[in-house]
Amino acid sequence: MRTIVALAMVMAASLALVGCGGKKLEECKALIGAINPHTTQVRKLSDSLTADTSMEAGAKIFQSMATEVETGAAEVKKLNMETPELKKFGEDYQKMCADSSKAFKDMIAVSKKIGDAQKAAATNPEAAQADLTKAQADAATAEAEMKKATAPEDGIVDGINKFCGAE
Repeated sequence: MRTIVALAMVMAASLALVGCGGKKLEECKALIGAINPHTTQVRKLSDSLTADTSMEAGAKIFQSMATEVETGAAEVKKLNMETPELKKFGEDYQKMCADSSKAFKDMIAVSKKIGDAQKAAATNPEAAQADLTKAQADAATAEAEMKKATAPEDGIVDGINKFCGAE
C-alpha cells in the first residue's frame, strides 16, 4: 500500500497544473481526495496487526479495516466522474473495496473460529483438535483471499498517477 506517497505526488503534480484547470484536474483531485484518507487509515490498521495481536484485538482491527474500505468506496461512489478513465478507476477501486471488505470480514469469522477452538481445547484437547486444524486451514484460505482482494490497489494507484500526472 504505497498509495500515501504516490497519491501525495499526484496531488502535487495536479496542483502544478491548476493553470490548465478543467474537468480532468477537478476529478483527479476529487478521486484522490476520496481514496487517500481511507487508504492511509487501512495501512495504519494493517501495520498494527502483529504476531502477538490477540484474536479479539485482530478481529476488531479487521472490522475497522472493513468499515474504512466501505466508507472509502461509498465516497468514491458519490463522485460524479465524467472522465471515462477516472470513472473506470473509481469503479475498480469500489470493487477492490467490496472484495477487501468481504475478505476482512472472513478474517473476523476465522478469528472467532480459532478462538472458539482454542477455548474448547483447554477443556477437551482431543475433541477440539479437528476444529482447530480446520480453523487454521480456513485462516490460511482467508489470508490468501485477503491478499488477492487487495492486490489490485497498486495497479489502480499507478493508473491514477499516470493519468492524473499527464496532461
